Amino acid sequence: MPRIVYIHHNCFVLEAGERTLLFDYPAPAYLPEAVARVCASHLAGRQLTVFASHSHDDHFDPEIVAATSGAAARQFVVSDDVADLYGDALPPGRITMEPEDRVDLDGLTVTALESNDLGLAYLLEMDGLTVYYGGDMALWDWPGNTPAANRAVGMTWRRQLGRLEGKRLDVAFSNTDPRLPESLCGAPELLDRVRPRVFVPMHLGGHVHYLDAFAPRLTRPGTTLFCYAKLGDVLDI
Repeated sequence: MPRIVYIHHNCFVLEAGERTLLFDYPAPAYLPEAVARVCASHLAGRQLTVFASHSHDDHFDPEIVAATSGAAARQFVVSDDVADLYGDALPPGRITMEPEDRVDLDGLTVTALESNDLGLAYLLEMDGLTVYYGGDMALWDWPGNTPAANRAVGMTWRRQLGRLEGKRLDVAFSNTDPRLPESLCGAPELLDRVRPRVFVPMHLGGHVHYLDAFAPRLTRPGTTLFCYAKLGDVLDI
């Protein structure tokens, strides 16, 4: 049975059969030491694919190779900005992606999607499971933005939703930053238009207590909300 493990912020582990996926493992300044130990325990001895959506420190650790050394085998899928900034720290066999790139990794199909922040979002298909991982693609309608800037981020956000709409999404990981309490980064709109079987809120900076307050706005018939409360919480899909 596939399962999702909450690690920290936008970092999650997805276990699916023999395959383990790790998303957006952050730099040590954003990752408490205890969290790193728990994450390592979920990677030990596994066939691991590491995804980095972009190079912001809260999403990428330049020491990711050392941090994942306990896995039995590893492959790295990174956005082009990660490769540009940290290419020397990554193994030569890494896979670098740009928007609209598509690659098959022994039965795991990865499509790179645009982001309205840095880097990419990912659409993944494997063993009958379809997963959207948004990275920092979101409705970033900051109060200090100009109206033109908010229109631009809204257009790219809704273009992404249009691309996902009508797909059978088993899992959608998308941001619900508590600093944007009105829009929740567009998560309610994603739920209404895309209707994933499982929704995983992200970008809480470890402040998971906000999920209890946000849950009524993120609850939809037919969608399971992963309302994690602590490091290592698990949702079986």
